[in-house]
Amino acid sequence: MVFEDKGGDGVEDSGMEFWEKESGRRASVSFRLFRRGDGEEFRRCIEDFYGDGYPYKEYLEEEFLLEKCASGEMTVLCGVTPDGEIISTSAVRQDEEFPGSALLMLRVVKEAYRGMGIGKVQEERLFHYAEGQEGVCSLYADVMTHNSVSQGSLARRGFVFCGIRMMLYRNPVMVPGLGLAEEGKMSQAVMCRRGGTHRIGVLYCPSEHIGVVRRIYGELGVECGIADADRIDGGVQADGRTEYECMLSSSVRAPDRTETNMSWKEEEAHNSYILRVQKVGTDFDKRLTLRMEQIEEHRDATVICYLNLRDVGAVWGYEILVRAGFFFTGLKPMQEKEEYMLLTYIGGQEIRYEDIHLHENGEKLLSYIRTRRRER
Repeated sequence: MVFEDKGGDGVEDSGMEFWEKESGRRASVSFRLFRRGDGEEFRRCIEDFYGDGYPYKEYLEEEFLLEKCASGEMTVLCGVTPDGEIISTSAVRQDEEFPGSALLMLRVVKEAYRGMGIGKVQEERLFHYAEGQEGVCSLYADVMTHNSVSQGSLARRGFVFCGIRMMLYRNPVMVPGLGLAEEGKMSQAVMCRRGGTHRIGVLYCPSEHIGVVRRIYGELGVECGIADADRIDGGVQADGRTEYECMLSSSVRAPDRTETNMSWKEEEAHNSYILRVQKVGTDFDKRLTLRMEQIEEHRDATVICYLNLRDVGAVWGYEILVRAGFFFTGLKPMQEKEEYMLLTYIGGQEIRYEDIHLHENGEKLLSYIRTRRRER
């Protein structure tokens, strides 16, 4: 891949020449913000990869995108050829569910233009813009795991493998053209890059996962303390890695609050659910059981749980989730006020590990998940 920059400022530029030496393919591309009239070309670019499978249809609607961009909630960047064809897209969204964490999304380069470095240059412009915005603690992306190319490009630019959203999307619905198993579900790698955050305070973490939690935050370059709430020996000792104290309580105690702060989101076409638990209350076991009784009726149901480790009731909630069939699948770190552990429920489904392709930096995390699940 070779490219020639013709100049430009900020997220937009006046044009660049890309070419691939081996094949002789060439492309002249200008990067600019999404604007009125781009809707049809933009949709064609997304559908070049997903077909009709992209799950969040509102993001393919021109008026929706224009409104989000005008409000400052999103920045959408397009790679455009001289004849007006949109051949690449990428976007960043100030996440409403995870305040302080900016989500990379709509990341596509049309198949005919891949391998020239177009996506890399486009995203570098977008990253520079996003990380300059006030209040951005982190950038993150939920990256498909059908291949590792996109993951590798992020890993080379400082993104860390933090978690896996395991078996979230039905293969034939999400990417009907890939030829994956009809009964299978696709997973996503959660990859993060630190913004302006260097410390995130104290986490309430189950003792069995303290090692991997410390490793992931260490790779992100972020300091944290660990409140090991399920140790029985009591006392207070140094964390061993940061200046924070490792606060130990005598046992796993039920939280002081009664009501759990939690929310559910359903992906109906995929029979999948997203559960976000911000604060655990004593009613968590009952409320979780009632919902899971309904979900468990469907063999191919998946639930991804985000459990806030900044909450003092996190370890108590973790044990309830494990008893309900959930297992650890990583972290979603660095929001303004919350740090999430990922847990997944897949019921009677089998994990098709042969369909999960990770960049080498992610293999260590997947190996840990497999080993701990076997032990459980």
